[in-house]
Amino acid sequence: MSALTFIDTNILKFAASELFRLRPRLETLQWVPTSVDLVVHDEVIVNPNDRIANPTLKSEAALLPRVAAHGKSGVLDFVQTVEALYETWGIPNMDSESGPFYGATVRLLKDIPFKYGRVMGGLGVDGEAEQLRFINSIRDSRFEAIQRASGAFQGANNPRNSNQLVDAFHIWCAELAGCTYFLSLDFKLKKSLAQSKIELRLQVVRPSELLVAIEPAA
Repeated sequence: MSALTFIDTNILKFAASELFRLRPRLETLQWVPTSVDLVVHDEVIVNPNDRIANPTLKSEAALLPRVAAHGKSGVLDFVQTVEALYETWGIPNMDSESGPFYGATVRLLKDIPFKYGRVMGGLGVDGEAEQLRFINSIRDSRFEAIQRASGAFQGANNPRNSNQLVDAFHIWCAELAGCTYFLSLDFKLKKSLAQSKIELRLQVVRPSELLVAIEPAA
């Protein structure tokens, strides 16, 4: 049976690792008796992950094709929510030649956390602000506990931290869906959860940790 695995938005960001680009260079053409300098463009494939300064993050991102292969083989079943998908719309450079997650299927969870419909964007609509307003309007004790554990809760009289609030929402949805794993490259989130007293109903894992869990020992 496939292990249900929620794909955090940052995973799809780092999986966009084969970008087709045109790289300019100067070429001199000889037109006797003169020469002409022209800018020409070469077709190249660029991997943004090559520029990652953090060596740990870079090595974890390099494991994503291997993780995706387990989705294609049926060992893992990748899922996400509409809210997570909507987040990717605002991330630049997602046009990877390898596809959204190296050809692995990422299913959308239906009716999670509940059956709802809403406007995601439109003329004069700030989609990000509307997403935060929607998530902030949810009242659920388990969701609030995850907000505290993730660092979203900044005190009763203060607004929630927006990034951690969305992270908490994703984890809550993953729990409700019965996921075994929550795959993320957000090291700060993982540390906050580890330092909290909350007992999550799933495992928040890096790619390396997920591979250790699912691959047989050599």
